[in-house]
Amino acid sequence: MNGSLSTQLLHSEMDISCPTCSYPVWTRMSEITTGVPVICPCCRTRITFVDQDGDMQNLGHTLESQIEQALKKAFR
Repeated sequence: MNGSLSTQLLHSEMDISCPTCSYPVWTRMSEITTGVPVICPCCRTRITFVDQDGDMQNLGHTLESQIEQALKKAFR
């Protein structure tokens, strides 16, 4: 996959457990960070990833900044 490391991480796939029925639900990190609801295929619960500080929505920018800082330190 081409692109920055943060972009690759945001397109990574993962399984989460449905909070209602515990069924494994496939999603992408980009759906989590943008707040896109995911529907559980078993019980049809609408799962939205929200935190009170908005940290999930800022994940992509935070990852990019931290990776950039680490690379700058590594190549000094």
